[in-house]
Amino acid sequence: MTKQKISSRVLRARGLAIYELEKFFDYIRTIDPDLESSQAIVLAASVLAELPSLFQQNPELVDRIKDRANIKFEQRIIDYQKTNLPKLS
Repeated sequence: MTKQKISSRVLRARGLAIYELEKFFDYIRTIDPDLESSQAIVLAASVLAELPSLFQQNPELVDRIKDRANIKFEQRIIDYQKTNLPKLS
């Protein structure tokens, strides 16, 4: 098996997704503070798995995704990282 080089753009996008997922885990724990971290992560995975069905039931959500997909994300990711992501030391 050969390793493929992952572009810096993909790495930045993954970092952003992970950052947002971690915020979502924290949000879930505000709903139920008794959840352990691992439980909040599993619950978040369950919610993510249900998203396609939710989108199918709500076409306006699909339209919002389509609208966002038409925006150039690269600059938005860079701008978002500059203002929202913690600096790595």
